[in-house]
Amino acid sequence: MTHPRKWLVPTLYILFLMLPIYGLVSMSFKTTGEILGGFSFFPQNFTLANYKVIFTDPTWYNGYINSIIYVVFNTLLSVTVALPAA
Repeated sequence: MTHPRKWLVPTLYILFLMLPIYGLVSMSFKTTGEILGGFSFFPQNFTLANYKVIFTDPTWYNGYINSIIYVVFNTLLSVTVALPAA
């Protein structure tokens, strides 16, 4: 039989590490006024408007394209330098 303390500490540690992720996901479902208005664990006015803007506003596409170009360039550069070193 396992001792409860064996799993308690790792579980609490993982929950502690997940707090920032939960905060970001929770914030994504809040309105701008609610985000700037104060701190709350749960969205008071649940909204998907932020996701609608991200997936339908063409100005966001440039950021996606720039990120993809940057990642591909850095990957190629890293592999080019790392292969001879291996």
